[in-house]
Amino acid sequence: MNRIINLKGFSFSPRQRSRRGMAALEFALSLPIWITLLLGATDGTMMMIEAQRVDRISYSVTDIVTQSQTLKITDLDSIVLAAGQLMQPFTFGQNGVVIVTSLYKPAGLATQITWQYIGGGTLARGSKIGSCTGISTNCTAPQMPDGLTLADNENVIVSEVYYAYTPLFINAGFLAAGDVYRTAIYKPRLSPLITPPT
Repeated sequence: MNRIINLKGFSFSPRQRSRRGMAALEFALSLPIWITLLLGATDGTMMMIEAQRVDRISYSVTDIVTQSQTLKITDLDSIVLAAGQLMQPFTFGQNGVVIVTSLYKPAGLATQITWQYIGGGTLARGSKIGSCTGISTNCTAPQMPDGLTLADNENVIVSEVYYAYTPLFINAGFLAAGDVYRTAIYKPRLSPLITPPT
């Protein structure tokens, strides 16, 4: 026997109530999955945007440096200052750093680092290519990036950018905090740029 229940102008038969109850139960059971997907997609999207911005910084800094005939430390300071602008709306200062390295292969000798500059942010990270004490010729032997080999008297500028990624939902366990790291390698266009900036 089908009884009709009248609730403030709405009539539901027991069969309709059963269907509505099942729909509510299915929604309640699937809600954690939907929330997990939403939070994970949000974190993933933020990480992709930050990685894309870091990529842009590495290529832009290298491109601008390689268009110079000579470099001064103040020039490099100005160039890497753009990193903060390119990273917006994310903050780069405490979370990032730019490392610019000049690699040169003298005729008949091994490739060497002629100078290295670190700036643009205060994140404490070291170069994966090699290290120098300040902007000087006191540098370690380089680890060539991506199997790069240079011909005699060839010079390249390598920019490395680190950015400390922190997920929006830190304790949710979707993505772990870590570094976004990108490099760009360009040949100088107007001069070799092997003289350390002053």
